[in-house]
Amino acid sequence: MIITAVRPVRGHQVKLTFAEGDEVCIDKTVWEESPYGVDSSLSDTALEELCAVSARRRAESKAVFLLSKRDLSRRELEQKLCREKGRYHAENREAAQAAAEHMEQLGYINDAAYARRVAEQFVRVKLYPKRRVTDELIRRGIDREIAREAADEAEADETELALAFLAKKRYTVPVTAQELQRVAGALARYGYSAETVRRALSLWQEEDLPDE
Repeated sequence: MIITAVRPVRGHQVKLTFAEGDEVCIDKTVWEESPYGVDSSLSDTALEELCAVSARRRAESKAVFLLSKRDLSRRELEQKLCREKGRYHAENREAAQAAAEHMEQLGYINDAAYARRVAEQFVRVKLYPKRRVTDELIRRGIDREIAREAADEAEADETELALAFLAKKRYTVPVTAQELQRVAGALARYGYSAETVRRALSLWQEEDLPDE
């Protein structure tokens, strides 16, 4: 394959045009560091390697940008990096995994520390019970055991959390059995266990509510 033209495109890339009519975009810095130029001949293997290096470079650059905005688990980072689709999507996935591993080696991502921070936020801000905290962390790509440990460390009285949830949502103390069932259902859907729901509703009906 012979390169017939090279022109800059958006996103710090250049587009290579080949005599066969194919076009490929690669990272501008990777291109500048390569030994190729217009009229250079590339084998399919050489082109794939050039694209793979470009994908890794761009994935690492994007990873740094994403992590500068907010914390991410390793799996979340990989998923966000893979959203950029192109001709060499398989290489992009590999590049995303390699970039995430590099970020982890540099200490920019740490799933255990991330899980502890997020678990604390889930409990203090969203009033999630431990079971839901664990499930949400797993959904974000955290290992099940790490998620459980983080949920355990975010210590909280779940009955008090349930009462705080009711106060936050401005539920009124139920008078009828139907109203009681509606409130119990809301707590259950939020992730509270049946035992916690019973204790919270018992205290609530006695108007033994914590200060808001």
